[in-house]
Amino acid sequence: MGRTRPDWTPDGVHEKLTDCHFMPGVNMSAAFPHLFAPLRLGNVTLPNRVVMAPMSTNLGSSTGAVTPEQVAFYRARAAGGTGMIIVEFCCVHAASGRSEHRQLTLEDGTHLPGHQRLVEAITSAGSVACLQLQHGGQGAKKELVEGGVPVAPSEVVSKRDPARVLARALTGDEIEHLIECFGRTAELGVKAGYQAFELHGAHGYLLTSFISPFTNHRDDAWGGDESRRLAFPTRVIERVKRAIGDRPLLYRLSADEFTPLGLGIADMERIAPRLVAAGANALHISAGLGWTGLDKVIDPMSAPEGWKLPFARRIRAAAGVPVITVGQIRWPDTADRAIREGDADLVALGRPLLADPDWALKARAGRSDDIRPCTSCNYCVTMGSGEDGRIGCAENPRTGRELEAAPQSANAGRVVVVGAGPGGMAAALMARQAGFDTELQEARAALGGGLIASAAPPHKDKLQWYQHYLERQLAASTVVVRTGTRADAASLAGRPPRLVVLAQGGQANRLPIEGIDLPLVMDAYELLMGDADASLPSPDQEAPPLLVYGGGETGCETAEYLSERGHAVVLVSRSPARQLARAAEGIYRSVLLQRLRANTRVSVRETTQLTRICRDGWVELTRADGEIEGLQVSRVLIAQGRSPDHHLRDELIAAGIPCVEIGDARTGGRIGDAVHDAYRAIQSLCATTAHSPASAC
Repeated sequence: MGRTRPDWTPDGVHEKLTDCHFMPGVNMSAAFPHLFAPLRLGNVTLPNRVVMAPMSTNLGSSTGAVTPEQVAFYRARAAGGTGMIIVEFCCVHAASGRSEHRQLTLEDGTHLPGHQRLVEAITSAGSVACLQLQHGGQGAKKELVEGGVPVAPSEVVSKRDPARVLARALTGDEIEHLIECFGRTAELGVKAGYQAFELHGAHGYLLTSFISPFTNHRDDAWGGDESRRLAFPTRVIERVKRAIGDRPLLYRLSADEFTPLGLGIADMERIAPRLVAAGANALHISAGLGWTGLDKVIDPMSAPEGWKLPFARRIRAAAGVPVITVGQIRWPDTADRAIREGDADLVALGRPLLADPDWALKARAGRSDDIRPCTSCNYCVTMGSGEDGRIGCAENPRTGRELEAAPQSANAGRVVVVGAGPGGMAAALMARQAGFDTELQEARAALGGGLIASAAPPHKDKLQWYQHYLERQLAASTVVVRTGTRADAASLAGRPPRLVVLAQGGQANRLPIEGIDLPLVMDAYELLMGDADASLPSPDQEAPPLLVYGGGETGCETAEYLSERGHAVVLVSRSPARQLARAAEGIYRSVLLQRLRANTRVSVRETTQLTRICRDGWVELTRADGEIEGLQVSRVLIAQGRSPDHHLRDELIAAGIPCVEIGDARTGGRIGDAVHDAYRAIQSLCATTAHSPASAC
């Protein structure tokens, strides 16, 4: 039990792994042969090594049932060539362990038919269906559990108010009951047809919290030394194995909790073999705890490609069973190399399959350039949060909406898109795909728009992947692209289109500051666009610093951009320092602020306003208490936001030309907001000619 073949070896030497990893006579992808080699796991043969990582979709019902939207979501990823789909966490005891409002459950026969339909959708598309079993422990939502207090190995109290219990300690009888709950859900999963199962023992949920000394402070049969802390997870493994028989059992673990007093990689090298001895057939290697280091659980954009691979390699060597690596693997060559070099045996993709369900099909065909890239922007995290959240993707507005018909026009006409930022380029491609003759007009000499500025700061170069993808798609399409073209109502009125999509972005906010028009004052956005870089002084340790006025995301990124180029920077924010970049995506913001706090070239003036700029570079700053500070600077960069310019919209309305504003031309937002605006605009246009058949009942 626990090995794919008796001669399986984890030493990472490709020649020694060939016999068990590559099945003779099987036609594999010439481009990525290791990634598309089948793998025998338990009694199941996976068609390739691409695994869909379990991600909460929030597409389930409020009672925990599988919905048609969920079935369509997973089927799209299975039909896209993914070898195994690990269906999102299924809570084994909803009364005490639900982590999200629409989390799946399978505790009795009530929800069994939905799971059967889900399995059928996955397997009929050629993928292996795996169900993840989970209990939230102290990570469960208090409003969803009985009594309003989650359960944990040990009592958890508030640091601010020790009298407030955040999670209560489980009794021995309750622990025994939860072991049975894991087994019962596994038995029902077998009836549903799942071919494999995974236990969620990572990120701080109940299984991992029993193992970790950070969360388990018991001194009984379920805690104390390492052996007793392992008692609960090993009992769960044994119970689930009895339930599923020869079907493979995966165990997801955090190889390093990145938490003081938590488990590190050396600990997990000791622990992993014991999980295997209990019955785990493969290990799924993640990292981090959700409440102490979410940036290790859900990688920010700054995380390097494949940074978790060394952890997977070490666990693989220690445990002697196949391992799945996950986290910040975006491209087929990285995935193929990880398998070839012995870092892992399978590669799990989460967010990349939100961006492109056909990732595996495109990779297998050697069409990596056609993969819609995941940039780790975490727009999906923002969309999925909260009671009303649902799965989504910045670049793929159809993620989570697979049941919707793709926009298609029954009466083709002409669409003009003004502005070639992310929303404009996406709108042009969608309009053409829907059947419209499409023209894209851009005032600048090159495409990209706001994507250029967004990708310019340090650690955000992944956004260039998306820009280049859109440019390639446009080049391969029949969209007419005109750069260096400034649109106006007169030119558009000569040949009125069905619709003008206004995606020209915004304009800098005008501030009533004395000296704002002096030559030493620059727009931070223009700097990030590359329009003002040449006017910066050369870095000089003796020179006065550069001043960035604005503590939002753009201001913080501009400060880091300048400091990386050797400049000393004073970042002036009207708000308190704790509110810097407050509108940024949460995980990205946390690591951005960590870097800024550690950056010796950047100093912050909080709750301060820039009130005067002099020609010689002398500026006056007014603090919240009214005290005025004078400062000598080399340049002033204004990062006080941008607002829509509705001038062209008003002209088009006056001329009777239909138009719609998207992205920053409508209201300030993120890249995903612009792309989703574009989707809705084309969808609405197509709806004007759509025909809905009458109901049959």
